[in-house]
Amino acid sequence: MTSRRQPTRLGGSMPQGHAGFGSARGSQPYPSPTPRQSFSSSSRRPLAKSRPRLLPFLSLLVILLGFGAGALVAWATAHPDWVSRLPGLSPPLAEIPAPRAHAKAAQQRLPISLETQLERDPFALDPLASLSYVPAIMYHDVVAGRKQVWFDTTAAELRQHFEAIKQAGLTPIHIDQLYKHLRDGDPLPEKAILLTFDDAYLGLYENAYPLLKEYNYPATYFVQTGFVGVPTSKDHFTWDQMREMDASGLIDFAAHTVTHPPDLRVLDDARLRREVFDCKTKLEQELGHPIHYFAYPEGNRDERVKQYLADAGYRMSFTMDPGFTGQSPNLLEVRRFNQFRITEAIIGARTFSLSRSLDYWLDVTQPLALTDEIIDGVRVLTIRGGRAATVHAERRYEVSTLAQRYQADAGINGSFFSIPWINSASNVMVGPVMAANHKTFIPGRPEDDKVVRGRPLVLLGRDRIRFVPFDPDTMTRLENIRQLMPDVTDLFVAGLWLVKDGHALSPAEINSFRLASAAEFRPRAFFGVDDQERVVIGVTKTHVNAAILARILPKTGIREAVLLDSGFSTSLVYQGQILGTGHAAPHQPSRPVPHAILLYDLTRLWREDPHPEAKAGSEGDRLEGLVQLLPGSEQEAAKAQLKSILAGQRTLRRGDRGAAVVAVQLGLSHLATQQGRLDLLPSGPDGVYGQELAQAMAELVLAAPERSEMGSPLPATPTPLVAGTATARQGVDILDAQLLRRLLERVNLASPSVLVDTRLERSALLLERKPERKLLPSASVQPHTGAPSPTSGLSR
Repeated sequence: MTSRRQPTRLGGSMPQGHAGFGSARGSQPYPSPTPRQSFSSSSRRPLAKSRPRLLPFLSLLVILLGFGAGALVAWATAHPDWVSRLPGLSPPLAEIPAPRAHAKAAQQRLPISLETQLERDPFALDPLASLSYVPAIMYHDVVAGRKQVWFDTTAAELRQHFEAIKQAGLTPIHIDQLYKHLRDGDPLPEKAILLTFDDAYLGLYENAYPLLKEYNYPATYFVQTGFVGVPTSKDHFTWDQMREMDASGLIDFAAHTVTHPPDLRVLDDARLRREVFDCKTKLEQELGHPIHYFAYPEGNRDERVKQYLADAGYRMSFTMDPGFTGQSPNLLEVRRFNQFRITEAIIGARTFSLSRSLDYWLDVTQPLALTDEIIDGVRVLTIRGGRAATVHAERRYEVSTLAQRYQADAGINGSFFSIPWINSASNVMVGPVMAANHKTFIPGRPEDDKVVRGRPLVLLGRDRIRFVPFDPDTMTRLENIRQLMPDVTDLFVAGLWLVKDGHALSPAEINSFRLASAAEFRPRAFFGVDDQERVVIGVTKTHVNAAILARILPKTGIREAVLLDSGFSTSLVYQGQILGTGHAAPHQPSRPVPHAILLYDLTRLWREDPHPEAKAGSEGDRLEGLVQLLPGSEQEAAKAQLKSILAGQRTLRRGDRGAAVVAVQLGLSHLATQQGRLDLLPSGPDGVYGQELAQAMAELVLAAPERSEMGSPLPATPTPLVAGTATARQGVDILDAQLLRRLLERVNLASPSVLVDTRLERSALLLERKPERKLLPSASVQPHTGAPSPTSGLSR
């Protein structure tokens, strides 16, 4: 396992098994310093005489170092995104602009067909299986008294485990049930768990089996057939004892090879075939029924070993890799927790019911409503209703800027992003992201995806929302996600669940997501759905941790909620005003973020613009759209400069600086996305008309990209589009009115428009249930009595 080279704002703990720098194992002691030698006065005189000769050299060195440090500081100040240019922190796939990952995503994406698909991989998990967190627990011998080896379990410990399973409301299941769930998505009990025992020890018959009968818990025994009834360092049960347990209906038997070789990968073909095939044959002969399942000795396997299992007719096999079964890569590598992680498995066990819809269908016709409440001493602001859309910007902006750019009524900062330094312009998100502003699926970085396993993946479709546990093995490709939600338009990975099915998560459940910042007290931001089928965005004005926030949200009528980035990123805006911020000053903007969630009041959009598609994009509209890519404070200056260029009064040349240069570069970034370019503008807008901008002008504005049959640009290769021409090699030194007009025509940025469709597909939006919000006791909820908000007319 390699360490992560780029800091992120994950807050997750280091994966288990990672060797820390302070590990004593394998470390070599440093040699002890040599004793200080004693010098006579005569031996020191030559050194004293040489000191005057060293002074000029040392003085010159100090001066050079001072100049170098000053130059470095000046350069770093002029290039605030220098961190992202370090070799170990090279710009990732989603670097500015976010949509520039289109070409890479297009390589991963396959055409989605709603017609009958090709024959399914027999060892692929059903996509819905990853919605459930079903643990399989691995035990070995169960002893009555003292343990003989460290991985033994005493009968008393096993009883404690069974009691914990019972108290937590978990239901042990048969291995066939798990297979049908993982393979076909068959439903399981609300909290299911599989108990497995390896190696055919006699203690499994004498000590474990009576406890299983007492609790009526089914279990699976993995047996190496060559050891049945054969004493080794430990005794093993016999075939007669196996048949007795098999007849009970509680114990399922499965294969574990013939002689338990520690590593199947090193066996020759003949020996591997014997271990895999003969074990299955022997079990079927002795027990009189088929054997479908297998466990790898010590978990070792490779593609050759898995192929032998498939050839032998096994349907599913188990490893020793820790994790929940639904998050396994395939049915031949199903994960198991060892018995020492039983608490983690119990806390995380959750089986989503597949018999009901997993979607929250939204009533988007309800106007936006602002609530400001104090609940259990915590002040909470929420905005509810309307239609939601997400923005993944090409750099970091204040939420108010993004809401203004896309004409949204309200907005809140989105989810977690990498490289947390304030002066970084990176827009790289933690986990996959797709947003309405660029409609491009951008996979997360693999090192981030591993850490956020199991955190909520938020899927937005047309008027519906789904929250599913993120699985990096199956949810890093858009076609897989579309099997969960075919009409998905937006997605992102949130920090953790706060409320699920109307119930607050417990502190232990919150800790299971391993978000380090969850325990800190800070202003919090959240996103969810309430009991009136309205989307909800909200913040706390009081500093709280995630557990406190989870406890109070159900009291506000919220049915499902996830944690967004919080602290200094916390920002809630409504009608142009900042209502919530991560700073002490109430109206001081929070730090810029690359991701935001926007809300639109459809009643306003219908009233103001019932036919938005009728607008035509003039040159002025396109110029306005280009300028709107900038922060609000820079827009007027850029607009004036660009208008003067269009009027023929000035040009942009190499070395020129300013907001107009940044606007041109951001426009080129959008154009690069449309043409599928990943090799242009890697460093982001720095406000200088330099080599990268000059080359991009030549390759994107002066070149005509090929187009597909449908009229959309074809993804280009990293080869320059006009390779071999002098213009492409040297770039465009001067940007005049003619080139600027060509850029505006190519990038086709009309004046900023809303990100949501104002049409309704469902005519009446009749919901099955629409309960009124329950009134809360006056002792626990008091209305805020501060200054009236600008939205008091929209109160609920």
